[in-house]
Amino acid sequence: MPTLLQTSLSRLIEKMVDLLWHQWSSIGVAGYPRPGQNQIIDPEALILATTRFGRYDARLMDESIDWLMKFGQRISLQRLQGLRKQWPGVEDPRVLGVISDLLGSQAVHRKWLALAAEPTSEREPELFFIGPDGRRISYFKSADPTFEKHGLLRGKLDLRGMSRAPDPHNPENLIFTLRALLGVNARAEIMAWLLTHDSGHPAAIARSTGYFSKSVQQILNEMLESAQVSAARISREKYFSLPGRDGWLALIFPMALKDAAFPQWVDWMPLFSAITRFAETLAKPGIDEKSESFQAILLREALEAATPALAQAGRLHSMRANPDLRGNHLITALLADLEAL
Repeated sequence: MPTLLQTSLSRLIEKMVDLLWHQWSSIGVAGYPRPGQNQIIDPEALILATTRFGRYDARLMDESIDWLMKFGQRISLQRLQGLRKQWPGVEDPRVLGVISDLLGSQAVHRKWLALAAEPTSEREPELFFIGPDGRRISYFKSADPTFEKHGLLRGKLDLRGMSRAPDPHNPENLIFTLRALLGVNARAEIMAWLLTHDSGHPAAIARSTGYFSKSVQQILNEMLESAQVSAARISREKYFSLPGRDGWLALIFPMALKDAAFPQWVDWMPLFSAITRFAETLAKPGIDEKSESFQAILLREALEAATPALAQAGRLHSMRANPDLRGNHLITALLADLEAL
């Protein structure tokens, strides 16, 4: 019978897979997005989280690769690299290496090869897909050579080619819509941030978008010359805003504004970082056999390590668990937090 920690881990993974399915379906993967979602999708964060949690759902992994093979040029590799360094641990580097090799084999995606780290022979090959019970899935006839090159064993990759381009009328795809308009560069993310916030200074915008603060500041100063962006100095900080925001929203999503509120900006990478930290802690070998006090110590360490990420994601204020709790009180509070996170 599954323990409380095992059940919580299974629920956490199930919810993450469900979220990733929704986001991939929203940007064009052959699937069924949930209606009524109102959060802007971060393409690079989605890819990095999928390299880890996609191992729990074979179709999700394969359909996401299918989409990238067709539309990988719409991904910012510069930003992907920046998010990897800023939030280490979210990705599975071997899976990203597989994706980079697969895409890099096509001339149109040759730049992806820059992400493909050299495979190492130090680690034993391991079964790639993981079942809901945490066990590795071993039934396949022959191993896929690209995955095997990176020490991951699974059946042959068979892509269906059913992925579609992101729907520009779907407000969740705002990043892709702006990239189509402004290019795959920092301006698209900065514009998306300005469209969803009243104002902000370059350092805050840089933290949310994953670009360097100086680069963001330079771009914002250039945008000032368009008369579409304005700035006001408050103390030592210079705050930027979009005075004609309603006009931009009406231009980009005229129908969406009539039916629903404009989608929210979500800092997905810190949220994915916190969830990954908790999932790794709950999956530690032998944790279920340890005493309650030992489990609480491990969970407290995970909570303390994840606190900066939770704060940046705007989720810390809603957490019931805090490092001052002990034993069962901490475990109960934190598992309840993970259910709601």
